Amino acid sequence: RGGGGGEPTTYVASDSGLVEVGSFNAKRDFMVDEHLLASLPDRLPAAPAAPLGSVALVGAGPGDPDLLTVKAVKELEAADLVIADRLVSKEILDLVKCELRVAQKHPGCAAQAQREIYRWCFEALMAGRRVVRLKIGDPFVFGRGGEEVVEFRRFGVEPTLVPGISSALAGPMAAMTPVTHRGVANKVTFCTGMDRFEKTPSLPAFDKEQTLVLLMSVGRLRQICEAMVDMGYPSDTPVGICERATTPQQRDLAGTIGTIADLAEEEKVRAPAIIVVGDVVGTLGRELQD
Repeated sequence: RGGGGGEPTTYVASDSGLVEVGSFNAKRDFMVDEHLLASLPDRLPAAPAAPLGSVALVGAGPGDPDLLTVKAVKELEAADLVIADRLVSKEILDLVKCELRVAQKHPGCAAQAQREIYRWCFEALMAGRRVVRLKIGDPFVFGRGGEEVVEFRRFGVEPTLVPGISSALAGPMAAMTPVTHRGVANKVTFCTGMDRFEKTPSLPAFDKEQTLVLLMSVGRLRQICEAMVDMGYPSDTPVGICERATTPQQRDLAGTIGTIADLAEEEKVRAPAIIVVGDVVGTLGRELQD
């Protein structure tokens, strides 16, 4: 397509299914997915004077604003646009002073929401804006952070990476559950409750001295518990749930592999929630009793 008197721009389908976009300015060459091509205007303007914008991929931590890193706060203060996931806590979103957009990543429509996030980022970068992509916990721990880095590079931008305190560690601690404890657990395994095909992923074999921490698993807790029993996990293995860890809305629930699914349904537990499986659950309470 022509570009309003500028150097023409061409769209070429690649073998990988991506569409290569040759821009007016060599610095603005980038790769976008086909879904983004549909959102581009029919005719692109001449090369703008403003440089390409920037993006920071920022971990929001588990929910308490006091647990944000200093660098995360600085990035939020300097941003023109903050694009946050739905599960980022209200207390942290209240710190945002610039334009805020929240992606509604609900089960069953996550792919559509992710496309919307990329479109928002793309449009802001083309406008020369400073974007913060705000994700719960740490972006690189079951947060699709790596995938977003790849997509930003296709736009021609190398993102600034700001780690966050992972909910996988902060959640258990907020619920007074040490994921390791001498004489109880000497290893920790982190798992997601849903793989890329939205199915229950492979779970590790039972080990009495292992702690299993499950993220994004509330919606399929019953299937996960049934799978663990089939794998040889004792049904009386302790299980703890920490919902909305470190926020004023935090709730803690304890049971066993055999009872926790019913308890979670009765209490209407919702995401975000961390599930801990193993003898560390209740350890500190038992030691106090001893």
